[in-house]
Amino acid sequence: MSNDVKPGRAAALKSALESAFIAVLASGVCLWFLISETQVPGEGDPAKLTMFGLGLFAGLCAHFAYMGIALKRADRNVVLWLLLMLVLMPFASVVLGILLFNQVQEMEQGREEGGASAA
Repeated sequence: MSNDVKPGRAAALKSALESAFIAVLASGVCLWFLISETQVPGEGDPAKLTMFGLGLFAGLCAHFAYMGIALKRADRNVVLWLLLMLVLMPFASVVLGILLFNQVQEMEQGREEGGASAA
């Protein structure tokens, strides 16, 4: 886990984290609509249920992909963390998001301190 201060590295990591958050938010919305559609017996339109299920699947796949990109940009073990995310889905994802966000803040703080001492 290297915190080399390179221009744009923190921004690239932050962008991947934001994309992962948006993907999990979209999958959460699809899950909400999927659950609400199935609450009324006999009212669930099969086409809607299928689309919400596909949206949930696509959102989770995008979340895993963006978290993998963020892991690679942060120089962390991608395979280990993705396996943990699959097994411990909501918890490992939250923990990893917090760890990577703190790493972004440290990278930005190091860049600001380096820029202040160079001036």
